[in-house]
Amino acid sequence: MTTETIKKPLWRRLILPLIGGGIAGFLVAFGFLNLSEMANGADLGDSREIGGLVGALYAFTGLSVLVGVLSPGFGAKFLNVEDADELREQRKMLSYSGVAMILLGGALMLLALSGEGAFLPAQTGLIGAIALIVVATVLSIVSHRHTDELQRALSNDAVSSAFYIVFVIGGGWAMLAHLDYVAGPAPLDWLSMFAASLLVGAFWQTARRGLLMRGPN
Repeated sequence: MTTETIKKPLWRRLILPLIGGGIAGFLVAFGFLNLSEMANGADLGDSREIGGLVGALYAFTGLSVLVGVLSPGFGAKFLNVEDADELREQRKMLSYSGVAMILLGGALMLLALSGEGAFLPAQTGLIGAIALIVVATVLSIVSHRHTDELQRALSNDAVSSAFYIVFVIGGGWAMLAHLDYVAGPAPLDWLSMFAASLLVGAFWQTARRGLLMRGPN
């Protein structure tokens, strides 16, 4: 007797994660933008809002990973894994990574809400962001010790892709600003580009290896 595994059509495998991700992303963005308005009763500006949204995306992604680790059966339905057993096997690595992402996202949101004309004083934002980044860095190093060869190669390639993304977008923007064609990027814009490019790089390298659609979703 042979057992045949029937895969769902691609659109059926994608529809629920896309709808769920879209709704969650909207709620996260809506929540941060409302928080920024409540903070000082005024528009924080494009740089701060974009930086905060990128930070919120990091925090949401890390939180999603932690939920999947705590409940592997549920996490296997929306995370990019083969099955719940994979989440159980990688519990340590994913836990460290998830917390690190939340902390990095928190640091970016904290910076977006700090400084002149924002909700928090600059000194508070600086101290808080540095502390969060230091802890996130330590957790990332610990997490790296629990990765396999494929994951390490994927991570290295994602960082390489992120470098080229920042070089093209950030470098092109800086070049045009130098020639007075556009306004130059603000310091927070660079931080947002660094953070966002890592996510894009990771997504691209995962897709390039054919790992985006795994499991029974």
